[in-house]
Amino acid sequence: MKKIYIFTLYGCSYCRELKNKLTELSIPFHDVEIPKNRELWQSIVKQTGYDLLPSVFIQNETDNDGLIYTPGRDFQDLNEIIKIIKSIN
Repeated sequence: MKKIYIFTLYGCSYCRELKNKLTELSIPFHDVEIPKNRELWQSIVKQTGYDLLPSVFIQNETDNDGLIYTPGRDFQDLNEIIKIIKSIN
């Protein structure tokens, strides 16, 4: 199974909703809090050109590469990113 990383900020209602939904669906994920991982977050923003949350990184099973999904660019709402996550896991 691929690893899922959710980039979040405390107080972000969209981040909380996504994490709650993944938990309800028993889909494991890693919560990456931006204040504790600023350099990593800046790398994500540089790669995508977007500074929006919740951004999702889905790591390949065989290496550290993967795909980054950013709201507004790759999905429009939580249902859409949930569908993406379910389809690739």
